[in-house]
Parts: sequence; structure tokens; C-alpha cells
Amino acid sequence: MSNEAAGSSSHWEKSKRLLFITLAIWAFFSFVVHWFGSALNGAEGSFPGGYFMAGQGSQIAFVILIFWFVSRQNKLDDEHGVSEE
Repeated sequence: MSNEAAGSSSHWEKSKRLLFITLAIWAFFSFVVHWFGSALNGAEGSFPGGYFMAGQGSQIAFVILIFWFVSRQNKLDDEHGVSEE
């Protein structure tokens, strides 16, 4: 295996790992957080804001996750010399 092919393979492995970590975080905020929505509602008969808070919090987490993923991928691309700039 040539040095360039080894570097490409290393870049691909690190990119896949970053992708799977990002998908795991996404799945957590998409599904797991909402399972506890009823626990966030509080007393019986009160406004059911638990699911609303879980939904809004998930959207904020998704935006942060996008920026985190892009910055990490850019650093990874720079390390392996395949950045767009």
C-alpha cells in the first residue's frame, strides 16, 4: 500500500468514526430525550410542556451538532491535506 493510499485510508477511517459519533449523538437527542418528556411535565393537570421543552432542546442540540461536526471534519481534512481551501 502506498503512502498516499494509507493516508487516504486513515482519513476515511477517521471520517467514518466522526460520522458514527455524530449519528449516535443525533439519535440520543432524537429519541432518548423524548422518552422522558412525560417526566418533565410535572404535576398532573399542569401544562404539558415537557415534550415542548424536549423538542426545542433537541432543535438547539441539532444546530450545535451541525457546527461541531463541520468544524471537526474541517480539522480532519486539514490534517490529511484534503481541505477545500
